[in-house]
Amino acid sequence: MKNKDLFKVYGKFFSIYETSDMVGSCQFLINQSTDVSSFNEIFISTGKEHGAFFKPISEWVNPVKKWLGDKV
Repeated sequence: MKNKDLFKVYGKFFSIYETSDMVGSCQFLINQSTDVSSFNEIFISTGKEHGAFFKPISEWVNPVKKWLGDKV
């Protein structure tokens, strides 16, 4: 996805990444996108790599709920 114009994001963008996952930050998407009005990013450290997002756990669900609540 990096450095490929095909992949861009728009609007208000919220990212959560797991520190043990090699994918890491979505900052590169922001850098290659021109229509992002806000960008918030946090990380979690469960040690489960990308598997941290396979089930709803409080480490990522609560921040998403808070972010959505801030937007309503």
